[in-house]
Amino acid sequence: MKWKWMLVFAVAWFGLGFAGQPALAENNMDIEVNLPLGGIVKYESWVRLGVTITSQETDISGFVELSRKPLSKNLRQSNFRRPVKLEQGKSTTLFFDLPMQILLDNWYVHVTQNGQVLKSEKLRLPYPKDGQTIGVVDEGGNAFHFLAVNASQSKMNRPISVQNLTPDMLPDQSWMYESLDVLAISGKQGALIDDAQLAAIKEWIKLGGVVILSAGPGQDGLVQRFADILPIQAGQKGSVPLAEALRTYAGDKPAPPGKLGVYNKELPLYVAKKSGQGVFLFVNYDVTAEPLASWQHNLPLWQNVMVQQGVTTVLENKRYFDQMSRSLLELSKKIPDVQTPPPVWMVVMWGGYVLLVAPLAYFVLKKAGRREWAWGIIPGAAILLTVGIFAIGKPLVVKTNVSYTISEISVLDEKLAKVRTGTTFLAVDKDGYDVIVEPSIVAVPLTQGRNDYEPEGITDGSRLLSYRNLPYLTPKQAIGFGVMHDIGAFEVDVHVEENRLVGQVKNNTVYSYEQSFLEVGLQRIPIGALKKGEEKQIDAVLESLFMPRDQQQDEQDSPEKRRKEMQENIIGYAQGGQVRLIGITTEPVPLMKMQEPHQAHYWNVVNQTVQLQPQAEGDVILPYGLLNAELFEASGDYESNSGYLWQLGKGSITFELRTDATNLELKRLLVPLDHSSYRPFRIEYFHQKSGKWRTVEHGTKLVLEQELQDALTANRTLLLRFSNSTASRLSLPTPFFQVEGVRKW
Repeated sequence: MKWKWMLVFAVAWFGLGFAGQPALAENNMDIEVNLPLGGIVKYESWVRLGVTITSQETDISGFVELSRKPLSKNLRQSNFRRPVKLEQGKSTTLFFDLPMQILLDNWYVHVTQNGQVLKSEKLRLPYPKDGQTIGVVDEGGNAFHFLAVNASQSKMNRPISVQNLTPDMLPDQSWMYESLDVLAISGKQGALIDDAQLAAIKEWIKLGGVVILSAGPGQDGLVQRFADILPIQAGQKGSVPLAEALRTYAGDKPAPPGKLGVYNKELPLYVAKKSGQGVFLFVNYDVTAEPLASWQHNLPLWQNVMVQQGVTTVLENKRYFDQMSRSLLELSKKIPDVQTPPPVWMVVMWGGYVLLVAPLAYFVLKKAGRREWAWGIIPGAAILLTVGIFAIGKPLVVKTNVSYTISEISVLDEKLAKVRTGTTFLAVDKDGYDVIVEPSIVAVPLTQGRNDYEPEGITDGSRLLSYRNLPYLTPKQAIGFGVMHDIGAFEVDVHVEENRLVGQVKNNTVYSYEQSFLEVGLQRIPIGALKKGEEKQIDAVLESLFMPRDQQQDEQDSPEKRRKEMQENIIGYAQGGQVRLIGITTEPVPLMKMQEPHQAHYWNVVNQTVQLQPQAEGDVILPYGLLNAELFEASGDYESNSGYLWQLGKGSITFELRTDATNLELKRLLVPLDHSSYRPFRIEYFHQKSGKWRTVEHGTKLVLEQELQDALTANRTLLLRFSNSTASRLSLPTPFFQVEGVRKW
């Protein structure tokens, strides 16, 4: 009995010892989580978690893990990990880059060592704000306060909040600025922003960001550091009469009396310059200087400035991307040459097993008087079946390690492109492997969770992703985004002549394309295959009434149709009056590369925004379908299964023609209301100046020239109303329209 009590005591002692060790570490370890930009986050952006670990009394050699569960008891659960080595009394910071939408769930930070949890804390992050966010860098903290508005005051119907930042909060990587919509900087802060931060800000502008720089007399620092985007001569300080300087933007609001000191007296108060997909707006005075700083009409003034200088257009046309890149991931699962074995093979193998083991073995062994042999034959047959499934089934699924990468590359200029990518990896006879990521790409390893994709794997925080303890023939995935350098650009010179698109395109990128086309609104102008350095002429008809691509698909459901639909989801549509040249290539773009011998497949969409050139007379024509016609108001009996075709019974539908979403000084607007689809309806347009609806004669086009400016609403749009007085439902296509004008910027 004595030895039994000693055994119980020993087990209890060791159990308490091992249970007490994590508790001891728990009490002597600190976890702190930080976010860039002072904690500003957006739902549609990625975020960098900075996890700082401090160990007071013990050395640590283990992992820092992000987990959905409070305790990491199951090592096979979906954890995202980084290795950590830390000496006693020291601190280290590890970074995790993740889409913000993932982090909206409950997450925990664990520090583990040898399978034990040393420290665990719940991750507490600020919830993303609605609307737009303007980050302001100014020493006083009160600059640009007038930009903060609620949704009803905003022309984009979204609240705008202003968040104060200090220069040390600014990241040195461009993608982190995606949590902002606008970055506004005071010229006084020039010396406090370092070169790495400034380079990131400039790259962010090219990627679609908006930067506002305010500088008064003598505030040269930052102005000259942005000279590669907008060169402005220094040493030209002076003052200008406010009434004259604000005439273009103040409308009917009386300007403050007196003069205003300016950085350069030869320039207007506001000067914008496009750079890539973004815009740099120079404000030629100090926004904290009186008498303008406290002017009661600053809000409408700045709304007009943002519209006229193209900032609102850039913000509205910013294309939303699913930061989880689900469309890329879903297509990447369709790995070429990888397929599930035909069902007939499963039927043959299982049927053969049942027939051999059950009736055949029974009757044969019974006749031979050796029924006890069944104890060896049945497991032996099961082993043979397993070997057969492995030997025959494996080559039917895949013969070697394989990957399939789907990438969308948006060319900004010949030096810079932004990219999203998703890859599926499938290893044969491997329970783990590594993936090398290109330095300019931010990536995260993923697994298919119960409801959505979840981060799972090991990262070193820079270029290495690792997958370990993988079940047999289990595909794993990763997503990434970032920039590519020096891939070239398309050279495009096209314009509209009447109803035709004419010009030429030349491929100056590093890729050849199996397929290419120009996208003009909902229409595609086929170009065909386009080799490196090849030039082709364009001469194609532009239709005035055109349904979207997905309205014309009448193919029977099939795997190939589903693949095409996935590809179309990735190609998508351009936003707000943009023409795009799109090329499809299967050439290697190895942004995330499996570090095992493998067969790599690629499908890449390369697109570039194209600016339509003016005609010989100097006018630019934006053809039908390029600008949006949106539902403004509807009453009575109506229905729509898409945004382009409506069923209207007794009632009316009013469309808002978005003539404001362009950089043209409009001279002419044309709506093809003579088309037979519109003839059954009573059609009217709203004449803003008179405040009345004016009827469009049946069977005629609506052409506005001299009356155009008087017809446009305060938001620079045109309202067009269709009415049906009968009970019968009639089909009403969305009214596409064409505008002509002179480019403002």
